[in-house]
Amino acid sequence: MSLIPQPSVTVRFTGTRAADGPLNIGQYNILQWLRRESEQFFAAVAGELDVPASAVVDDVATALAVLVERHEGLRTTYVDGVEPQQFVHASGDLVVEVYAIEAADPQLVDQASLSRDLTRRLRAAGAYRIGELPLRAALAVLPSDASTNSTPLVRAAVIGCSHLAVDYQAMEIIKREFADLIRDRTARPAGGAPIQPLDLAALERTPKALRREESVMSYWKDRLSRMPQCLYPVPRVAAGNGSVAVEMTSTAAGMALRAVTARTRTSRASVVLAAVGAVLSHRIGTRDLVLPTLSANRFEPHLRQHVGSLAQLTLITLTIGDTTFDRLVRQAWAAVIDASRYGRYDVNRRSAIGDRIEHERGIAFSHEPLFNNLVIESGPATGRATAPVPTAGELDAARHATHLRRQTMPAGTTLIRFDLYETDTQLRLGCWSSDTGRISDDEVESLLVAVENLLIAAGSGDLDAPEIRGSIPLSPLQRGSGWLLVDGCWVEVAEVQRLLDDGMASTGAKVFTAVNGLPLVAHLARTESVSTPEQAHAVCMAALKAYPTAMAPQHYVIYERVPGDRDDPAAWTDVCCQGSGRNVSTADPGLC
Repeated sequence: MSLIPQPSVTVRFTGTRAADGPLNIGQYNILQWLRRESEQFFAAVAGELDVPASAVVDDVATALAVLVERHEGLRTTYVDGVEPQQFVHASGDLVVEVYAIEAADPQLVDQASLSRDLTRRLRAAGAYRIGELPLRAALAVLPSDASTNSTPLVRAAVIGCSHLAVDYQAMEIIKREFADLIRDRTARPAGGAPIQPLDLAALERTPKALRREESVMSYWKDRLSRMPQCLYPVPRVAAGNGSVAVEMTSTAAGMALRAVTARTRTSRASVVLAAVGAVLSHRIGTRDLVLPTLSANRFEPHLRQHVGSLAQLTLITLTIGDTTFDRLVRQAWAAVIDASRYGRYDVNRRSAIGDRIEHERGIAFSHEPLFNNLVIESGPATGRATAPVPTAGELDAARHATHLRRQTMPAGTTLIRFDLYETDTQLRLGCWSSDTGRISDDEVESLLVAVENLLIAAGSGDLDAPEIRGSIPLSPLQRGSGWLLVDGCWVEVAEVQRLLDDGMASTGAKVFTAVNGLPLVAHLARTESVSTPEQAHAVCMAALKAYPTAMAPQHYVIYERVPGDRDDPAAWTDVCCQGSGRNVSTADPGLC
């Protein structure tokens, strides 16, 4: 099968207004990210449209025109700068690429394969540029029949949008509205006219919104003061640092999800989150988990049907103790709701707070989601309390259909990440390791299988704490004497030393533990570039992100030279001390 380019189609749109103004919080958050990662795989959001078998190109074009006219973000361009601006265009043209299906029998070509091919072609056009419309579209049509002069039918249609214009929840809204419009051109959006991105920017500058932001900043300061530097602290097990994602498709877990959701009257995503949290807690031996996740930020009524980029990072805290699985699910549901109250904020202010706390604690956060929910649900499982409980035999039979698919990925910025793609009829859950030297392909698969196993066990009834642990086919990670628990963070002393060796080799820096009540103390010789504790700390902090299980020392002692045996603490005390050796966190003077 191949797709043959055909003449493109121009879709003319005419909206109700032209306007301009500043970016809203969600747009600015994405712009900050795109400034660094414009070519990143996730810089664009793609969606497969639901096209009826009888649809022709004009039907698709008409539905797209209505969507672009209805949602201003789809006809908005942006200008970057000190004060970025957005410009809503009252009218314009959208060029839709058209491809003819060439195959032995085009009618039999799989629609999903066509959509994947069209999506690849949209991505091949490159990143969305500042100043261009944030929307692209492509269609695959059956070949024309010259003998009947018939209009070719559309077999597949996809759209792609810049992340500045939509997030994944917004894409789902677009897909749903398109499906309605192509069947009924008069279909209206659910919930009435949505708030537009430019109007949201004005709303965010009201006194009430500004007061709310102060509360959000206090929340972030509290959470970041307690959050570990690494959320999956495991030792390096192999050389190299490849990146791999594994996607699990499980009908059995989907069956179990429906039963647990009905029993707990929460959401399917909360059930998956609870299972992921229980598996991670069991594996790494941490009772209290802080899970960065993306908040859709659509809990407020006026934002539920908003087509724009609202999703931002927030933090979910789960306590995995001696509790039942159903209680853990309800805790996860409540935690998601609570975290969403703090999910919209000025990313620059959040970053400034994070930078200060990182410097004070000597750690480096990853501000990427560990759990990324891409599923839209209407809310708690109201009315589904009578969902049938699958039998053990039914679950075992369904489990034979579980499929795991590995895919090599580009380098990531967070050590591990779970992506939830589907929960309706089956569970489709991905796990991405950005460093296979620490989290191997097999470990990634084992984590997904453990989540599936726990869900299947919970599908037949609630589990107590021992049953939860017994349902996780993974051994707890064993940490030897080379690990320390410092400020709520598991730290590999050898990695701290590697940080010092790589960043300050000329100083002969050596880390010692438990010195005068301080967990980590670095002894080093003065050099031209590193002659003060502040400079030593700055060097460590600049390199720290590459060492996820390390931490910058709490104390630096500067000497005139490196002793003959730097591994001997007594040898350092024999060298004349130069400098204050002060604690960078408290500024208390110290003596060598």
